[in-house]
Amino acid sequence: MTKPYDVAIIGAGTAGLTARAEVAKQTGNYVVIDGGILGTTCARVGCMPSKSLIAIASAYHSQKGLEPFNIENTKTASPDHAKIMRHVRLLRDRFVAGVEKDMQLWKDHLIRKDARFIDPNTLDLGDETVSADKVIIATGSKPVIPEPWRKYAGYLIDTDRFFELETLPRKMAVFGLGPVGIELAQSLSRLGIEVICITRDKSIGGLTDPDIQNYAFQIFSQKMNIRVGTPEIIGENGNRLTVGCNDETWDVDRVLVAVGRRPALGNLGLEKLGLKLDDRGIPQFNENTFQIENLPVFIAGDANGLRPVLHEAADEGRIAGYNAMAKEVTCFQKRVNLSITFSEPNIAVIGESHRSLSLRKTDFVVGESDYERQGRAIIMGQNEGKVRIYAGKTDSRILGAELIAPHGEHLAHQIAWAIGHGTWAVDILSMPFYHPVLEEGLRSAFSQAAKKSTLPKPAFELLRCQDSITG
Repeated sequence: MTKPYDVAIIGAGTAGLTARAEVAKQTGNYVVIDGGILGTTCARVGCMPSKSLIAIASAYHSQKGLEPFNIENTKTASPDHAKIMRHVRLLRDRFVAGVEKDMQLWKDHLIRKDARFIDPNTLDLGDETVSADKVIIATGSKPVIPEPWRKYAGYLIDTDRFFELETLPRKMAVFGLGPVGIELAQSLSRLGIEVICITRDKSIGGLTDPDIQNYAFQIFSQKMNIRVGTPEIIGENGNRLTVGCNDETWDVDRVLVAVGRRPALGNLGLEKLGLKLDDRGIPQFNENTFQIENLPVFIAGDANGLRPVLHEAADEGRIAGYNAMAKEVTCFQKRVNLSITFSEPNIAVIGESHRSLSLRKTDFVVGESDYERQGRAIIMGQNEGKVRIYAGKTDSRILGAELIAPHGEHLAHQIAWAIGHGTWAVDILSMPFYHPVLEEGLRSAFSQAAKKSTLPKPAFELLRCQDSITG
């Protein structure tokens, strides 16, 4: 028997949950279908447990790192790795429980099964089928492990299973230094694990600006063993695994594979819809409505491969849910791109990246500042970092930025807000910059961008009064 619904949502992750909330505003005749582990990628295996480990590693590192302040510390204890991982899981379980508690409010709409398309309006759940006027795909993503490596599965840990480790190995290789790779590699290193990092290029944390890439690579290479090249698994050596890069080899206890995630679309039966799929198995869809071609099907969150971050997944789910219930499909403008890597120093790409501006041959200028000589950063003992801000050549309008800087997560938000409001570098300079704060470093970059633009410059950065004063 086929059960009819207004909307069927496949996946109960962040995008699926926000889609459900939007659909529920208009109808109670909907269903959410998910046969996997509940709790969202962010809460269970992503943002939250990784930040928990980062916080512990940072606290331990700070306890040891009093040398810049000429303070001798002899009380630093060795980290208890098993206790640390238990604490991370305790926090992880707390965040997951919060998600699952909220789901109890609509549990009668949840079917704990896997779904496959029969046609655009019909889903096969194994022992039953459901039909829906509209379907939303929100199946998320899964870690990539190249096929040749899978025979060594006993040594490999992907980012979905990392936090299940009871303790940490003595020596570990990390393949891939994207946002997750560099965050976990640095945390492991700070907790006393011998880490060998292998990255295909210098785009650590998603950086695209060659100048920032080289600077970041230099900073992290001073503290960790990093090699640029193709990671290889050579074979077992006793109870260890031999890995290599270029002409070097190492024997390690485990390998953290952090070479990316792929949309989880392989088991949905998309071939039944007659769609053309790209090399990642993703169908063509409108990036402002999230509708797949002209079908009554929408795709949101990590499943569409656009921007795999929580706030974007939430927005996309909301848009997909709205359009699934709307009489006419509506386009929505995306928020300013904001990608943050929680290494120390933080890494961020905001708005237009250097690569995207260069590929589109945009006429832009660059304002740059570094944190090695920045007063507050020196006081904090965190004077490593560089900021490059991209602005329109003719008007100094802020287009984007890339940075590696102390507390860069906060600096990145301020730049993103400026971009979102269409602010010019000249205008930003009329705003207050307190002393001594890290934001003063941004001021130098904005000032440089304003000077390089062809926009006429005011005599002073301060705004003139509206009314003339005479007398």
